[in-house]
Amino acid sequence: MNLRRRQSFFFVLFVVFTLAPGVAWAQDRDAIIAKAKEEKAFVYYSTTDIRDGTAMVHAFQKKYPFIEPKLFRLGSTQIVVKVIQEHRGGAHLFDVISATSFQFYEIFKENLFQKCESPERRAFADDFKDKEGYWVSAYHNASVMAYNTNLLKPADLPKSYDDLLDPKWKGKMLMDSRETEWYASMLQILGREKGLRLMRGLAKQDLSFRPGRTLITQVLASGEAPLAVNDYDHLVQAAKKRGAPVESLPATPVVSRVTPMALGRYAPHPNVGKLFIDFALSEEGQNILRGFGRSSARKGIEPDDLQRKGIKLYVSDISLAKDYARFDKEFRDIFGLK
Repeated sequence: MNLRRRQSFFFVLFVVFTLAPGVAWAQDRDAIIAKAKEEKAFVYYSTTDIRDGTAMVHAFQKKYPFIEPKLFRLGSTQIVVKVIQEHRGGAHLFDVISATSFQFYEIFKENLFQKCESPERRAFADDFKDKEGYWVSAYHNASVMAYNTNLLKPADLPKSYDDLLDPKWKGKMLMDSRETEWYASMLQILGREKGLRLMRGLAKQDLSFRPGRTLITQVLASGEAPLAVNDYDHLVQAAKKRGAPVESLPATPVVSRVTPMALGRYAPHPNVGKLFIDFALSEEGQNILRGFGRSSARKGIEPDDLQRKGIKLYVSDISLAKDYARFDKEFRDIFGLK
């Protein structure tokens, strides 16, 4: 085979294996829209904040006015219970789900999603989507230390997680009481021995526990404690914009929690579901979420504060959820939580 033929051959392979999914989607788009007009309805289960989810659904409906969407905002535990109970009862009501990573995995392992090869997938970094084509992270939440700027001076700030074991921080730190995923991720990244040493050291620091990062941010801003072991950067930045005396402290490793979005295997309105996923992952949809301070893994979207600083993110591995019971027991035993 001469050089020109070899070049042509490899070009064809490139088109087939790299561009084919997007080309096929584009060719089928008119057919998908025609079928979506027949389906008309859309059911979306999400753990996303009601404000963000509503904005996304309304923008989608504006783009496709023939669709009547229904958004069900559910807590992380609620969404797992609801979906699995419905499935086992023979009811398949949702078209698309977006859920926090460990909760998404609990549904994913029940084989309740189908592949959805939206061409928008290609704009997302590999760590924020699966290789098989089932899900893409609609946004992600990065965990950082955070502090009250009225109570701590820059010179006094810890530079690492190990610095939090200094006796001077005893009784002065906040921590989320629902940190099983962060705990599991830290052990995976640091190594089990080093990770456990850190966690056991933190457990001796008389931490003040609160349920949820939103509450942690509020308590930190009020001055009840000077430092939070782990908060979501987007919550800290949002509070800061509102005038709260808080700031992030991105010590390594910065664990980022994905929020996968996927099409239901038994979706009653699968073509509308495909259109919604395509829209949510598009530049338009990602800019809507970015406008609410969410962090996007899509190329070309305005970077968040951590991205601008070039901070390395360690993306949480959702497959750690298969050992959730063990990690949760360890976490609660170490920190004395019931």
